[in-house]
Amino acid sequence: MKNILVATDLSTRSDRAVQRAVRLSAKLGLPCHVLSVIDDDLPADMRATLLKDVEARLAQFVKSVAAPGQTVTSAAAAGDPQEVLLGLAEELDAGLVVLGMHRKRPLLDMVRDSTMVRIVRASRRPVLLVKDLPHQDYAKVLVPVSFSPACAAALRAARAIAPKAEMRSFHAVPVPFAGLTGDGPGSAMAQELCAEATRERDVWLAGQGFGGDLPEIEIISGGRSVTMERLAAIKPDLVVVGAHTRSGFLPNVLGSFVTDLIHSPPCDLLVSRG
Repeated sequence: MKNILVATDLSTRSDRAVQRAVRLSAKLGLPCHVLSVIDDDLPADMRATLLKDVEARLAQFVKSVAAPGQTVTSAAAAGDPQEVLLGLAEELDAGLVVLGMHRKRPLLDMVRDSTMVRIVRASRRPVLLVKDLPHQDYAKVLVPVSFSPACAAALRAARAIAPKAEMRSFHAVPVPFAGLTGDGPGSAMAQELCAEATRERDVWLAGQGFGGDLPEIEIISGGRSVTMERLAAIKPDLVVVGAHTRSGFLPNVLGSFVTDLIHSPPCDLLVSRG
């Protein structure tokens, strides 16, 4: 990881993202760049005035949160937020993109994706969505995995930004038609599926070259409900997930579970597409 890029619209939600990004930057010894994107469909004189004002506000805020000697730069630009942010991420070769949560708009969110979701979907780089105030470093990290390249990338990103955190990981094995067949978590079918998943896990880990500091990936029986129960019981301050990398022609390239987490995360959320 070479540097961190964080986007802000100068809202309170975005302030948390900037503070987390600056904290990570200091902890990891990486440069941090703060970006704000304004609408480019404004009259030229209004756009120029707004850019100047936003740049001044950004510089003042960055100065208030950065440590002495820390490399934190800021800039404002006009254009489409997704295009400008991801373009700069490529230009900087950013190792992490940090965003704040978007404003809840229930009716609008039903008919179109938020800018936040569009950025996560399009980003080739890990995206950290910051929900909580960054009072401390990440202490408890939870990583549900599905033995995909995206999940491998997610685990690597988690180790990079939270190297000293307690990290727990699991793979949930759904039992098909459990409600109809009565094959619950302790059934013979569930045990057989978990044994198969254990073998798949071992093969997957052997091919990744993670090293010895990876948490044990527990195999548990159950689907999404069990996963959500784990989230509620463990109470992590960071959840890390690998998103699907499906074709853009499909309606949900991230996968429904990841998309639901993005819309209503229990805490900060790190998403990697591999």
